[in-house]
Formats: sequence, C-alpha cells, structure tokens
Amino acid sequence: MVSFCYGPDSRPEDQTQTHKPKLKIINGGYDKRLKENVDYLEELKSLAEKEGVSNQVKIITSCSTAERIALLSHSLCVIYTPKDEHFGIVPLEAMAAHKPVIACNSGGPVETIEDGETGFLCDPTPRQFSLAMAKLMQDPQMAERMGKEARRHVTDSFSTKMFGQRLNQNLFDVARPKRE
Repeated sequence: MVSFCYGPDSRPEDQTQTHKPKLKIINGGYDKRLKENVDYLEELKSLAEKEGVSNQVKIITSCSTAERIALLSHSLCVIYTPKDEHFGIVPLEAMAAHKPVIACNSGGPVETIEDGETGFLCDPTPRQFSLAMAKLMQDPQMAERMGKEARRHVTDSFSTKMFGQRLNQNLFDVARPKRE
C-alpha cells in the first residue's frame, strides 16, 4: 500500500493525493474466525488511514469467481506481496487473465513469473514494488504486451493439457524397459 501511495521517487511529505487510481486489495482466503486474519485486516485499514488514502483503497475480503474475473478485467496488473510463498495460484490466475504480475523475488513466483516478460520480480520493499508499478502505469502498452505474454506462458507451462502431457511422458519413461 505504501508503494501505491507515494511512487518510487517521492517522500510522503511531498505528496498530494490527487489523480491517484483506486487501489483494490483482495485479502483472499479471509476467515473472520481466525484472529490473524482479523488482525491483518485491521492493520491494512490502519495503514490506509495513516497514509491518508482510505478513500482510495477498497479492501475486499472475499469475492466470487465472477467478481474476481470482473476485478481482473478492470485491472492493469496484479500485485502479489507474500515473501517466500509456496507455489501460489494467484499469479497464475492473474496471468491466465492476461495480467502481468508484480511479486517478491522469492518462493513460488520465481518459478512462475518471467521477470520483465510476464511481470516483475522485486525485492520485498515498497520502493521496488513502486518502481515496477510505475513502469506499468506509465506504459499501459507494456502492461498489455506483458499480459499477452503472461497468458501464453501460463498456457504453455501450467495448463491442464501441459501437465497431462508431462505426466504421460514421465509415466512412459518409467514404464519403458531399461537397456543395459
């Protein structure tokens, strides 16, 4: 959220909050019965308030598939902030929807995002995320190109068809008699 608020080359005290796009934060998997989920939601709300952007930020705790598709269709990109995350389905869903992904340069995203081609892999700092966001905001055609490449990459590397072909090949290789 801090990256969104200020941009890569500015300080908070220099900012006016005019002409900023609306930021939607989808806190997927939110469960109000889990204290850590409730605490994190409050932390996000407090941060938006502290940064003076609560009127520009909408936090969505859960959404249907149709709502997710609609949100993606109106988005420039998807920001995926977990550090050292496992494989992670969110980047793949975003890329399947023709959206570049900005994510931490660790964990699953390193395996799924092609840096500079299907999105950006960043050090987990507000400045690095802000720089990547600024690139896409300043060049929507780049975002569109990366989104198309992201879709191709997901289809070629992570589709059900590709997994099936790889599984079949591996089974064939295992079942093939070995020659000595």
